[in-house]
Amino acid sequence: MLKLLLFLTRKKSFLLFIFFELLAFMSIINSHSYVKLKQHSINTAVSGIINNKLNIINFYFNLEKTNQSLINQNARLLKGIVNKTNVNSGMFPSQFDVIPCFVVSNQYHFNNNNIIINTGEKDGIIPEMGVIGTNGIIGITQKTSSHFTQVISVLNTYIKVSVSIKNTNHTGFMHWNGIDPNIFDIVDIPINANVNVGDTLITSGVSNIFPKGIPVGKITGLQELTDKKSYKILLQPFMDMTDLGVAYVIKNKYKQEFDSINKAK
Repeated sequence: MLKLLLFLTRKKSFLLFIFFELLAFMSIINSHSYVKLKQHSINTAVSGIINNKLNIINFYFNLEKTNQSLINQNARLLKGIVNKTNVNSGMFPSQFDVIPCFVVSNQYHFNNNNIIINTGEKDGIIPEMGVIGTNGIIGITQKTSSHFTQVISVLNTYIKVSVSIKNTNHTGFMHWNGIDPNIFDIVDIPINANVNVGDTLITSGVSNIFPKGIPVGKITGLQELTDKKSYKILLQPFMDMTDLGVAYVIKNKYKQEFDSINKAK
C-alpha cells in the first residue's frame, strides 16, 4: 500500500494529465460538436451516393415506359394541332386521330422504297392513311397485318402527295425523282402563284389522306416551264428519310364517307 502511494505521488502530474485528457475526449464525443457534425456529414454523403445509384438504376429500367409516355403525349398534342388547323379550314372538329408507332424497317436505297411500322389492324390501321414523322410526312399505309403495316415511302417514284404553298391555296404535287432522298420535284404549281426560293410547302389536305397544314419542306430551286403555265420546283424535305424512328399514323374519320360521295359524282 505504501509503495502504491509513493508511485501515485511521483506520477501525480502525469496521471492528472491523463485524467484531463480523458475528460476532454469524453466531452467532445458527448457534445454537439465538430465530430458529430462530421459524422452526420459522412452519413449524408454515403446516403446520397447510394440513393443516386438507385435512382440511376430505376431510371434505366423505366426508360422505355418514360419514352412511350412522351410519345403518347406528343400524339395528343399533334392531334390537337392537326384538328385545330383543319377546323379553321372548314373541316370537322376532332376529324383526325393520331396513332403513335415505331419504324421497324426503312428502305431508302431503291427507286421504290417501303417502310414497316409496328402498328396494324389491331390498332385501327387500314390502307391509305397518312404517316408522318417528327418533322414531316414519310408515307402512306398500304398493307396491314394484325401488328404491322407496310407503308409506301415518299421515297417511291409511284407516289404523289398533294401540297400547297404555305398561306395560300395554290396546290401542286410532290414527287420523288428516284435519285437524291433530299430532293423532291413539285409540279403543277400555277405560274400566277406568288412563290419564291425559301418558301415553305405544306400538305394541302385535298386528298383526305394527310390533313392540311403538315410541314413538308422548303423550296430550294424554281424554274418556269416552257408552257408558261406552271413551275417546276425543287424541294428539300424537313424530314430526313434516312433517319426514321418514331412515327404517327393519321386516321381521317370521314375519309371513307368522302370517298364514297366523291366516286358517285
